[in-house]
Amino acid sequence: MEFRQLQTFVTITQAGTFALAAEQLGYTQPTLTTHIQALEKELNIKLFDRLGHRIRLTRDGEQFLGYAERILKLTQEAASAVSPQQSCCGKLIIGASETFSVLRLPALLKEFRHSYPAVALELQFGSIAKFRDDLKNNGIDLAFILAQKNSYPDLTSEVLCPEPMSFIVAPDHRLTDQSTFSLTDVAAEDFIVTQSGCAYRDYIENLLAQNNIHPRSFMKVKNIEAIKQFVISGLGVAILPRIYIEKELAANLLAELPWTGPDFGMYTQLIYHKDKWLSPVMLSFLEVTRSRFFA
Repeated sequence: MEFRQLQTFVTITQAGTFALAAEQLGYTQPTLTTHIQALEKELNIKLFDRLGHRIRLTRDGEQFLGYAERILKLTQEAASAVSPQQSCCGKLIIGASETFSVLRLPALLKEFRHSYPAVALELQFGSIAKFRDDLKNNGIDLAFILAQKNSYPDLTSEVLCPEPMSFIVAPDHRLTDQSTFSLTDVAAEDFIVTQSGCAYRDYIENLLAQNNIHPRSFMKVKNIEAIKQFVISGLGVAILPRIYIEKELAANLLAELPWTGPDFGMYTQLIYHKDKWLSPVMLSFLEVTRSRFFA
């Protein structure tokens, strides 16, 4: 079993055709066919079903694909591990929630870039569910999430800091006259919420459902900045991380309601796959992140 045979197999699977794979690898199609035939002979299985001009993995091929990808990945990691340049260059793919990417990520990346200017940084944004899939499939190296403390069996999670949550309204909203604010007050309000998959949205929706409380409406807004503007305009009640609204509170553009319910228990956390190989670049990034939060 040769490295180039595995590379050919994985590339064909990703490209979808022998022609595209040959173009990507710089081989002729007959060469690719020879690689696959040799691999199939050694494994004593058939890897692809050829249906006209289309190819599909057989069940054996699907099972073997995971192993082939891991072998190639380990080969690349082994080469990286012995490279003297890897502590100062390479690439890092970072997933980040909207809140973290706006508030904390720029300063962190600036500090890291100052020490490691040759490292290529790529950012991806999404939900916790997306990041878990991306980490599992090695689509990203690590991610910053806002969530409760959870034990994911496939992930390593590091709590960086607590994130207090605040219920907010416009300063002239009727609820600002109350000395306390509870779930029952939500029933008569329009609730402005962020996208599905957001940890604190899921938490408040579950809390409302458990107490059989139904807001007058849910207004779903994808962008957190837009949520603030909707609330400032008097369109309803929202809940956001307090760090995100401190400037508006200080400027009297928003008012924070005196929440008397349970603590949301939200934390900014750093996650990566438990089986992830920690390259020198990633170790350096983890060190900078920890020093920034725990110094």
